[in-house]
Amino acid sequence: MAKAITKKQAQEVQSDKLKMIDIRSKDEYEKQHIPHAINIPSEYLAKELATFNEEDTIVCICNHGKERSQQAAEFLNNAGFNNTFYLEGGTFGWDA
Repeated sequence: MAKAITKKQAQEVQSDKLKMIDIRSKDEYEKQHIPHAINIPSEYLAKELATFNEEDTIVCICNHGKERSQQAAEFLNNAGFNNTFYLEGGTFGWDA
């Protein structure tokens, strides 16, 4: 089961092992996103599985850290990526 991670906890992860994945649409991402977050809309996650490493800490991001990022994190977790989280508060929480 995917778990929540706070901004502070995400910032403490070794940067070369942290993958911040913004799962929102391209338009949402372009309006506002967290620096260094990569935009992979949720509907493309399955096609992008090869871009992730099992050793990575993957943080899925949506607007508020609720359904969309939780579902994406759960999908990646079920695909074998055990260090997968969703960002508590999402993009809005990060910027607050």
